[in-house]
Formats: sequence, structure tokens, C-alpha cells
Amino acid sequence: MHERRGLMYVFCARLSRLKTSTACCFLAALFTVEAEQATYMSEFGGNVVMGCKFSSNPANPHRDLKVNWHRKTNGIYEEVIRLEDNLENSASPKYQGRVELLTGELKNGWAKLKISHLKMNDSGTYQCLVQTAEGNDYKEITLSVEAPYKSVSKRIERRAEGDKVVLTCQSQGYPKSSVVWHDGHLQKHNSSTTATATPDGLFNVTSRIEVSSSAKNNYTCNFTHDGYAATFHIPDDISLPKGKNDALITVLCIGLILTAIGLGVVTYRRRKGARTPSTRNCLVNDEERSLSAAACLGMDKESAVEEKVITEEENLRSHLKAHYSEFSLTTKTKHHCDSFAAEELPHRLQNNEGLPVRLQDLLPNAGEVLLLEGPPRSGKTTAAHILLSSWTAADSGFLDAGFLDLLVYVNCDTMKGDLFQEATAQLALSEKISAEQLRTVLSRSNKTLLLLDGYKEGNHFCDETLRRFLSERGSCRVLVTSCLGDCPVLKQTLKTEGTLTLQMQSAKY
Repeated sequence: MHERRGLMYVFCARLSRLKTSTACCFLAALFTVEAEQATYMSEFGGNVVMGCKFSSNPANPHRDLKVNWHRKTNGIYEEVIRLEDNLENSASPKYQGRVELLTGELKNGWAKLKISHLKMNDSGTYQCLVQTAEGNDYKEITLSVEAPYKSVSKRIERRAEGDKVVLTCQSQGYPKSSVVWHDGHLQKHNSSTTATATPDGLFNVTSRIEVSSSAKNNYTCNFTHDGYAATFHIPDDISLPKGKNDALITVLCIGLILTAIGLGVVTYRRRKGARTPSTRNCLVNDEERSLSAAACLGMDKESAVEEKVITEEENLRSHLKAHYSEFSLTTKTKHHCDSFAAEELPHRLQNNEGLPVRLQDLLPNAGEVLLLEGPPRSGKTTAAHILLSSWTAADSGFLDAGFLDLLVYVNCDTMKGDLFQEATAQLALSEKISAEQLRTVLSRSNKTLLLLDGYKEGNHFCDETLRRFLSERGSCRVLVTSCLGDCPVLKQTLKTEGTLTLQMQSAKY
């Protein structure tokens, strides 16, 4: 600070010899100028704003205020721009039209210089000098202008003989940069590199390597000063010679013409075929007949739909059998079912007249609905599991349910909502088939059985779903097990009378 103030007094002394008021020398110790930053860096062709802050803000920034920016070159100060008596003047022709003082910042105590369209020779030391009625001070600021090798141009030239090509990278920047080449295998390649100065003070750097045009590889030139690079993809980036290009264009044109002719012929034949009905030989009831193409096409579509349905049912059957084997038919359950079927069920299973019936009568006929009633713990669920075991394992000696394509078992003890939504949830079918699809699959075959175990009327959603299905079931077989008195509406619909233990009633519904 003392050194700076000493400079102020020296400066004031010089001003006093120029008949400038000596009062400034006493105020100089109170007035300071500080640089916004000591060094500025900017790019060639860009703009920069350098600023210095003076310590007090004059009430009227344009009164008794002088601002001078100088460029220091070899110890000599060259005036860049000055502001005096509210007039701005660029003193050096080489800055004409490229510099300005941001006068709007003066009221805030800032003397800011903006230089546009920067050139390489704008680099150097600048001095910011501020004079006011309160005093005088200055600061020096360094500006460094750089020119990165941003825009790297590429060129490929073929050698007159052989399969060699010359790869060239060229760019302009500052300072001078070396160029390193490497291929896709990170192997370095020796290059020929030259650098020439441009009128703008830049370096025009050109680098070349020679490589094979037939070997597939990538080659990258890297300007080491700032890391900018470009990559060649060989042979993809090599353009065909003009003669070959012309030949290729000719071939493509001929190909397009032939394609257009071919499309025209196909379109004509299709239209002609649409006007003239054709016939085909189709299989109808295992006999070959000559029918129209449209009729055969319709039969083909029906056959495709039928095959799709068969595939869906096969997948569903496999899933259900696996599910029952894993979750419903444990070894203990199967043993209990076998024992119950052999020893107790033949004596308990009776019709509405109290007469014993065969175990096979547990299976409804096609399109038939059976209601199996009984008191709690009478074996209704066990009878249902016997059916499940017979269908799943197909080896039961008591009951033959293996002829069924599908058996859908629903435990109704916890059922609260839509019957078929409950079924898809219980049987882990939600991601395979929707509730409506399951309803459709059951109703379109006479080899399907819907087994509702422990059904109890009274839930509106369940009852409505069951009523709707029974009215649209087609040939589907339905077996309902329930406790005595739990299904009065269904029992009345089936026109059954009072039941005994495991009494079974059947009727067309």
C-alpha cells in the first residue's frame, strides 16, 4: 500500500508540473483502484471485458472523471481508449471499432473496457488509470488470447498406384501444436507435419499419414496442444472414384426401373385375379373338394382359429394340473382321498331318494349341473379332491375323470367378488388368461368341468356371476358342493327335494 501511494505522489507531482491541481496529491492517499482480476484469458475472434474498481462513487460520474486504458508494449504505453469530459475516444487506429468503455458501469464505480473480435496481438499488459477530483490511481491487467485447434478438417487422397491412401488433418490455432496419430489398436503412426504462420498470427498445422485402403481400421489425428482430434474410418470413409460412382448410379437406376416394372405386373395380376374368381382344392370333412378361393380362405381362417384355441387349452390344462399337484394334492391328501373313496364314499353318496349311487355319478354329464349337499365334515371337499386327483393324475381306480379337457376347481370359502376373477386369482392364471377368457373356454366344450367347492348363496356378485354362467354355459359340466341349506335358490332351480349326507341331485339347468 505504501509503495502504491508513493507512486500516486510521483504521479501527482508529474501532474503538478503539467499545471494540474496539487490538491489531488493530498487526496491520492484516500483514492484507490483495484483490478477485477489480474489476468484475463479469451479466445481468438471472441470478446473480453476487463474491469477495475475505483474506491468511491462520484455523485456525478461524468464530472471531474477521466478514464484511460493503455496497452504496455516494451515499456511504452500506447493509449487504447479514454473518457474525458463525457467524451469517449479511441486513440489507437488498430482498436478502432473494436473497443468501448461500458459507461453505464461508471456510476457503480467500475471502469470496464470491452474488446471485440480479439486478435492474437491483443495479448499483453493493459493499464487502467482513473482520475477524479478525489484522487488518481491505476492497475495493470494481463490479457492472454488463445486459439484452440477446434475445427479439424479431414481429407483422403488416393495414390495413383497401389491401394494406399493419404489421410490429412488440418487446423489453425495458437500456439503451435504437434500432431500425434494412432489407429484403432492404439498403435502410433509416424506422420509428416508442417506449420505455417497466417496473417492473423495463427499457425496453420497440416499433418499426413499413408495407410492401406483395404485394411479395416480407424485412424485418429490428435492436436496435442488442446486435445482436439478427428477420426477416419477406413475403408468406409473412402469415396468411390468418379467413374465408379457413375457406374453405381447407373446400376441403381436400372434396378429401380426393374422394380417398378415388377410391382406393376404384380398389381395387374392381383386386380385381374380379383375380377376372375379362382378355385382351390380344399379338405372338407376329410374329403378334397374344389371350392372358390374365398371359401377356402374362410376355411383356412377357421382352422387357424381352431388350432389357436386348441393350443390355449393345452397350455391351460398343463398349468392347472401342475398347480393342483403342487398346492391341492399333497401326498397326505391323496392318501386320505383314496381311503375315503374306497371305504366311505360308496356308502354315503345317495340320490334324492336315499338310494346309493356310483362314484362315477359324481361327474355331471355334458351340459348338466349337479348339487352335492351335506352337513359339515361329511366329506364334500374330499369328494371334490377325489375328482381333482382323478383328473390330474389320471390313474385313479375309483373315478375316471381323465377324459375331461379342463377341470377348474374353485374354493368358495373365501370368495367375495366375481366368480371367474376369483378363479383366475386362486389358480395363478391372472397373467395367462382373463376372467372373461376363462368363462369362454369353459363354455365352448362339453369336456370341461367347473367345480365349485363349498359354495354359499348370499353374495350378490358371486350369485350373479354364477347365474349368468349357468344360463350361458353351453355344454360345460358344473358340480357345486355346499352345506345343507346354503344354496336354496340353486336347489329350487334344480327341482330337488331334501337331501341326506352327500346327497347328489342332477338336472338340466
